[in-house]
Amino acid sequence: MPFVVNLAISAVFSYVVYLLTPKQKPPKAATLDDFDIPRAEEGDEIGKVYGTVWIKSPQIACYGDLKSVAIKEKTGKK
Repeated sequence: MPFVVNLAISAVFSYVVYLLTPKQKPPKAATLDDFDIPRAEEGDEIGKVYGTVWIKSPQIACYGDLKSVAIKEKTGKK
């Protein structure tokens, strides 16, 4: 009999903990401001590089096709 009482008490406490846990918010989609991509500004000088060197502030006018795509997940139900 004590086993059943302990089992019932643990079930009640587990349910209370489940109700009190904070709900997680879904992550937001990344924007271009979230990335550290150097951009070309009007009036900036464009340097010429010959060979292999380290550039402290490169100028990038175009950087890929950055867009967000929703993830579609199959639940397995038919």
